[in-house]
Amino acid sequence: MRIITATAVLALLIASHSVSAKDATESGAGIPKVSASKSYTAEESAAMGRAARTKAEAQERVWDRKMKIITRGICTGC
Repeated sequence: MRIITATAVLALLIASHSVSAKDATESGAGIPKVSASKSYTAEESAAMGRAARTKAEAQERVWDRKMKIITRGICTGC
């Protein structure tokens, strides 16, 4: 009985995942539109680089904070 239940649950999970994946690819969601004709000046490029670096550093700080909270109960330091 457990095997049949586990198989049914697994089949439902796989089916729902494939449907959601198909919907995402059909609508083109998450795919940014890139224009090849746009050229950037050195200042614009540097500003975009700084913005990307700042965003990446902020995401890394958030990740580090989460990992520190999670591992606090596991590891007490070396």
